[in-house]
Amino acid sequence: MRWTYGICGMIFKVVTNVKSASNVVARVDQFFQEYREELESMSDIDFLEHVIGLANHKLDMFNNLSEETDTLWGEIRDGRFSWQVWRDETICLRSLTKEDALKAFDTWLNPVGRRNILAVQVIGNGKGDVSTDRPRVSEDEIGDFLDAQVSGFHRSCKGQTWGRVNSKLF
Repeated sequence: MRWTYGICGMIFKVVTNVKSASNVVARVDQFFQEYREELESMSDIDFLEHVIGLANHKLDMFNNLSEETDTLWGEIRDGRFSWQVWRDETICLRSLTKEDALKAFDTWLNPVGRRNILAVQVIGNGKGDVSTDRPRVSEDEIGDFLDAQVSGFHRSCKGQTWGRVNSKLF
């Protein structure tokens, strides 16, 4: 889970030398579909145990001053200034139901519905299927290719290039 400049999200980092980038994205989507089914069929007792485990994790003490400083600095950076965010989130968990979790899952994560995602794929120059999604650009064309990619991004976000890109533009 990640909170960056007021945007809540998830990060999956996958490294592979045998699967293409499109295969990896498809596998992550398959994971979400399978997890949705598992969440739906989970008993209320099991769900409650997971919620309690999450609450306990949020209420764990910091292991060192660096962890605490990183957390507090994140609050300053993001402009939230919620100095006990872990406590506040734990209080919210008291009223969380499985139906709430399923609704949130369907709204933000379910690949069947509409969701906003940013998939960054770094593709090496290996041989075989691992490089099938790699753009074929010669060394002479790389500068023009990258300029065209950046220009395309700027057009898609209507020139808004500083701060948060407005998700309503897409």
